[in-house]
Amino acid sequence: MAPARESWFEHHGIRYRVCEWGDVGNLPVVLLHGFAQSAESWCDVAPSLAKNRFVVAFDFIGHGKSDRPDDPLSYEMSAVLDALSVFLAERFSRKIALVGYSMGGRIALAFACGEPNRVSALVLESAGLGPKTGQQHAAMRHRDADMIERLLSVDIETFMDEWEQLPIFETQKRLPSELRDRVRRERIANDPRALAYTVRGTGQHSMIDYSLHIKHLPMPILYIAGILDRKYLKIAENLAHEENVSCVLLNTGHNTHLEDPEAFARQVGGFLDKQAKRAGR
Repeated sequence: MAPARESWFEHHGIRYRVCEWGDVGNLPVVLLHGFAQSAESWCDVAPSLAKNRFVVAFDFIGHGKSDRPDDPLSYEMSAVLDALSVFLAERFSRKIALVGYSMGGRIALAFACGEPNRVSALVLESAGLGPKTGQQHAAMRHRDADMIERLLSVDIETFMDEWEQLPIFETQKRLPSELRDRVRRERIANDPRALAYTVRGTGQHSMIDYSLHIKHLPMPILYIAGILDRKYLKIAENLAHEENVSCVLLNTGHNTHLEDPEAFARQVGGFLDKQAKRAGR
């Protein structure tokens, strides 16, 4: 496994840890991690993707080695998108391919909708598209509020003990113990207050119905889900009807790049190669 090169990015006094793999002159690919993760969650797929690309991942605010300010407004979706926009503008002079998992997928989708001319290709892994109805929005808001309350009332290990029992993580119990231990260490390294701010600012309740916008995006889109993840499998099946969306189903649960990194890297790499060939790069 090729080690990442580590650097830092600062915006509005907040420092973000950045990890890089590959040759800076190659096609840029930016990886956005999920809730309670960090850039290191991509370590099993980034080296493969970086064989002929420049791969970059960074820790979102409140995650990994990035700063954890005690300021809820810094965790709002608008602030997160602003930091991402400035980071991409500083690091890249051309369009980037954007890959996001779960929470990172929601952020990637929001960014692509807001600044479509800066994204050459979009890969969404097990990402929600937002509530379709007022009832769904109310349910998401209620669920996120319960999650915030729990994060602020118990220690991080107790919260993760409970969170890891969610059905979407059931398949991860089959992973090798060494890998499960690594994931566990990454999760409990987080600060519960920072995670609570994250849920408040970028939880699913904060989204609009992006399913109405995806068909109008100008870039090609790949949606990846696990066939054992019933909720996101349904999203993939619905998106398969859109002309600009390709859907891939892997024999995994929610976190496809964790459970089958080789298949994930192969599918994403093939998709990006196809788009690069079409663009003549």
